Amino acid sequence: QQQRDRHLTPHGMCSHCQTYKPPFSHHCRICNRCISHMDHHCPWMNNCVGAGNFKHFILFLIYTWLSSAFALVMFGWNYFLCSSEDCTFTVVLVQLVRAMTILCVPTLLFTSSMIMNVTYGIMTGIGTIDRLKKKALNTVGESEEEPVPLIDIFGVGGVLTWPFPVDPIFEDYDRIMGYCTPQRLLREADFAMDDA
Repeated sequence: QQQRDRHLTPHGMCSHCQTYKPPFSHHCRICNRCISHMDHHCPWMNNCVGAGNFKHFILFLIYTWLSSAFALVMFGWNYFLCSSEDCTFTVVLVQLVRAMTILCVPTLLFTSSMIMNVTYGIMTGIGTIDRLKKKALNTVGESEEEPVPLIDIFGVGGVLTWPFPVDPIFEDYDRIMGYCTPQRLLREADFAMDDA
């Protein structure tokens, strides 16, 4: 309960966009708005990565990594298969395989590093921006954060729905986003009247 209330306490207004700034949110100068639980601005998605789309970003990384790994395995398999048989390669095909390999290797390495970064953020409960701020202030080891529950990222749909790019359904949307919606306020008012 205390952890939940801490996420819902008011933190004031954003000095850039003059709107309510939920806890753990940051203002993105590119998107020109505050993002709840902002991790970073992703130029590949042309959007900020935060509480609302973190699942989609993770899936994007995993799908990209798997596609790059699959392409490299296929290139290697065809290369070694054709070296033992009598295959003829055209100059265009050889150049295409080289170009694809040159594209796949850095993509695989970059997405591997991003997956490790995201995994570290989930395990420590600290996003990329917060981690960089703590490092700049020399307060890296002074965190009270807990690991992020996977249900807060992938929703309550069950493990079988996690690999699919569908919007997650959160058990407590307001807690995850860091603010109360009018629907929640109305529900709480109804519960209070029922208890009275």
